[in-house]
Amino acid sequence: MRMAMPAARQRPFVPVLREGDAVPAAGLTDQRGGRFDFATTGGRATVVSFIYTRCRDGSMCPLVAAKFARMQRELRGTPIRLVTVTVDPEYDTPAVLARYGAVFGADPAVWSLVTGPPRTIDDIVARLGIVVERRRSGTIVHTEGVVVLDARGRVARFVDGAAWLPDDVLGAAREVASIPSDPLNRVRLWLASSASALCGGRGATPLSVAGGLALLAAILAVLTTAFTRALRASP
Repeated sequence: MRMAMPAARQRPFVPVLREGDAVPAAGLTDQRGGRFDFATTGGRATVVSFIYTRCRDGSMCPLVAAKFARMQRELRGTPIRLVTVTVDPEYDTPAVLARYGAVFGADPAVWSLVTGPPRTIDDIVARLGIVVERRRSGTIVHTEGVVVLDARGRVARFVDGAAWLPDDVLGAAREVASIPSDPLNRVRLWLASSASALCGGRGATPLSVAGGLALLAAILAVLTTAFTRALRASP
C-alpha cells in the first residue's frame, strides 16, 4: 500500500506591487520606537531600501546605508524622506536600528529605519519585490533594490540591484516630488533600468531590436552631451 507523502510546505503567494499601487498599511516601528506607516508621508516622496544590521558584506547592506547617508545630506529642506526596512526583524529591534543608524548619522526627521513583526516584514518586503532567504548559519541572502514612493505612498519607481548611484536615485525621487533635477541623472537611471531589463530584472523581458536601438541612441545622446559640455568648458 502506497503511503501518501505530506505536501511540501510552500510559502504563501504574495503579489508584488506595481507602479501606481499603494503600499498597504502595516504595523511597523521606527528606530525611536514610534509607529511608522508608509501612507503617512507628510506630503513627502519616499525612498525605500532594505538591509539587515548583521550583514558584514561591505558591498551590500553597509554600502546601501552609506549611500543613504550621502543622500540624507542633500535632502534637508526637501519633500523627500528616506526609509530603510530591515529584513531581519527578530534581531533588528528599534534599539538595534537606532545604534546602526547612529553609525551612519541617520537623522530620524529625514531617515527612518523600521522593523516590525516578522510576518508583517516578510509581507511588506515581498510585496516590494525583495526576495529573502534566511539560512541556518544566521546569514540572510536577499535581493537588492530601491523603491521610490510618491507623496500618497504609492509605488512610483523600482530600481533593481545594488549598483545604483545616489545621484541617480535622488534624481528619480526629485522627479516624483516634482523638484527639478539634472536630466543626465534621469537618463543614467533609465539606462540602468534598461540594463536590468536586458539581464532579466524584475518583471522584465529581454529588449527587442527596437529597444536595443533606443538604448544605443540614449547612450549616444549622453556621450554627445558630455562631449558638448567639454568643448564649451575648454578655453
